[in-house]
Amino acid sequence: MVGTGAAVTALTMAGAPWWVVAIAVVVGIAVSGLLALAQTLVPEESEHRRDVLLAWMRHRERRACNRVPAQRRRTSSRSRR
Repeated sequence: MVGTGAAVTALTMAGAPWWVVAIAVVVGIAVSGLLALAQTLVPEESEHRRDVLLAWMRHRERRACNRVPAQRRRTSSRSRR
């Protein structure tokens, strides 16, 4: 949040339009919120962190196996007509 405040101050002092300052504020709040959420969701202990990472990797592999290639999707949608 300190970096966001410094960036907003610099933009204001430089005479940036209000919408640029507003975008900088929104991005700063969103990034700090995402970092706080990540710290809350990711476990501290390395064993639990490893388990979370492995579960996420397994989930990505299952999704990749179930995904239909773009070429097959296009041809199958044409054949339905």
